[in-house]
Amino acid sequence: MAFSKWAGRQRWRRLATPSLFFAAVIYYEELFLKLYCFHALTVEGVIFTLLFTLPIAALLGLLCGGVTVRRGRVLLPVCTFLVSLWFGSQIVYYHLFQTFMTIFSLTKMTMVADSFGTMVTSEILLNWFPVIMMLLPVLLSIRLRARLIVDQPQERGLRLRWAAMAAAVQLVAMGIVMLCGGGVLSLRYIYIQAAAPELEAQYFGLLTQTQMDVRRMLFGIEPDPQQEPDVSAVQTDPGEGYHVLPIDFDRLMEGEEDETLLQAHQWFSQRTPTAENEWTGYFEGKNLVWIVAEGFSTLAMDPERTPTLWKLSHQGFQFENFYTPLWGVSTSDGEYVTTTGLIPKPGVWSYSMSSENYMPFALGTQFRKAGYRTMAFHDYLYDYYDRNLSHPNMGYEYYAIGQGLQMESASQFPPSDLEMMEEIVPMFVNEEQFSVYCLTVSGHLNYTLEENAMARRHWSEVKDLPYSDPVKCYLACQMELELALTSLVDQLEEAGRLDDTVIVLSADHYPYGLTEEEYSELLGHPVDPVFERYDNTLILWNAQMEEPVTVDKYCSSLDVMPTLSNLFGLEYDSRLIMGSDILSDDPPLVIFANYSFINEAGYYNSTTDQFTRWDGEEPDPEQVADMVAEVQNRVAYSAVILDYDYYRILFNGLDPAGAALS
Repeated sequence: MAFSKWAGRQRWRRLATPSLFFAAVIYYEELFLKLYCFHALTVEGVIFTLLFTLPIAALLGLLCGGVTVRRGRVLLPVCTFLVSLWFGSQIVYYHLFQTFMTIFSLTKMTMVADSFGTMVTSEILLNWFPVIMMLLPVLLSIRLRARLIVDQPQERGLRLRWAAMAAAVQLVAMGIVMLCGGGVLSLRYIYIQAAAPELEAQYFGLLTQTQMDVRRMLFGIEPDPQQEPDVSAVQTDPGEGYHVLPIDFDRLMEGEEDETLLQAHQWFSQRTPTAENEWTGYFEGKNLVWIVAEGFSTLAMDPERTPTLWKLSHQGFQFENFYTPLWGVSTSDGEYVTTTGLIPKPGVWSYSMSSENYMPFALGTQFRKAGYRTMAFHDYLYDYYDRNLSHPNMGYEYYAIGQGLQMESASQFPPSDLEMMEEIVPMFVNEEQFSVYCLTVSGHLNYTLEENAMARRHWSEVKDLPYSDPVKCYLACQMELELALTSLVDQLEEAGRLDDTVIVLSADHYPYGLTEEEYSELLGHPVDPVFERYDNTLILWNAQMEEPVTVDKYCSSLDVMPTLSNLFGLEYDSRLIMGSDILSDDPPLVIFANYSFINEAGYYNSTTDQFTRWDGEEPDPEQVADMVAEVQNRVAYSAVILDYDYYRILFNGLDPAGAALS
């Protein structure tokens, strides 16, 4: 009897020993990632990460211990290496881009490696400490594999029972999360509702976040049921003076069998449209040069060092509370938000995915219909992030390095914004009417003399500034943007086109190539990483503006496209855009990727689940919950627009004016 019990324990040891090893490895790497990336641990994060680590470890233990000893001793270090590789690559990726790499991005890694291989290598060398810490478990698995994979007979049915135990632990962990419904953005809400990768990794661990990333890719993002659409509130015809198009939502909802589309029709139909205002059509008939500037920040501007940027930002519209939140795919998502007024879907390249969709409100499409020459330019590789697909789909003739744009500086990194402007302005300046979109690159990280050609070019102009070398390199490479804007203004003026051209510039994201300490140098005080580091400048200028117009409304890059549509008198349906015209009386809402937000009442920090009112009064929890639901639904229905090609469904093969789609 005693021998039987002992033998039973030995059989369990065959699976238990490698499972415990994987549990220790994964939990160690999860905690290390939290400390290295987030600089903090939470009680909830420590507990739930452990709970969700156990079933994964049990399955890996089953994989290695449930086969022959010889295979198991090979699989153990292989699995350990793959797990450590995923954690190590995520740590390096987060340090470089301030976001986590997604499964979708993995499918495009060849493109990234070809373009930024040297940068990635230097980043790995810079992050040598976490890389070594991730290698330690691999070395340990090689050394201990003979002890961890024991030569014991396997009992029939043991592997099935072990898998059932892993599933049971997973269900228990999920059940406990379901009980954690306290607060506005509760753990339950984050787990089943929100699409916030950073919060998911903080609370549930990186491997669970990866599982949730896959779930979103396969099944989309669910809207918040707290905001049940009111079918009786369908606004088919809200009347004159609103930015709406004649969409028959009642007809669309009749007989719609797809539940997601039915919910979308209901939600969009009951949204309050944006009213026209005193600025509607203010720039109608003028030309447009619209720039999304790589890594641009208000802190890069100086009246002496960057006089053109300073002039354009202070003599046109002055948006005193403008933000450029950072999204999951950095530059590409920053472009997508700015040019579409939609929130990117977490886990995918939204701009790339939109390239097969009908995008009727894109300014390239809108201006082309009005008879303008519409062109888009980028002084980097033409197919990076699939821009050769997305930008023509937005109504532009697209030119970039490798596709119609010849630049001597293309052989170095980053190429020159000034050279791009000198090359492209003659291509459009003599057109009767033109709408031009530019994406710059000179402000790209890394901010070192060794890796940034623009920093080397302007080093003499910044070397005596009272900052660290990375900060000076950042300011130096942004001076190339200053020269590019100066060249643009000078060429427009020389051609007699300055007065009838509107210049717009905003950032794709804040300069995340600077550490918080380095960014704080520019600010002169420790930066608030939740809101302040995203505070930025939107330039919206025309030479005929007699005096600056100050706008103190809270706004963000999500609002740029509808604002320009209103100013140029373009037709669009404001109910179908997630941003809003900044110059309208719509209530402000600045949305961040982790579900933090700013509105007219105050600001909500999702990491602390706390809303702070501007007036110092206690917030109404129900109102805060309503706002979180609004954020969730804007995220969810932005994904519906992307996944379902929703605009094409709405207009049924016709453009908003009734003409057949090409």
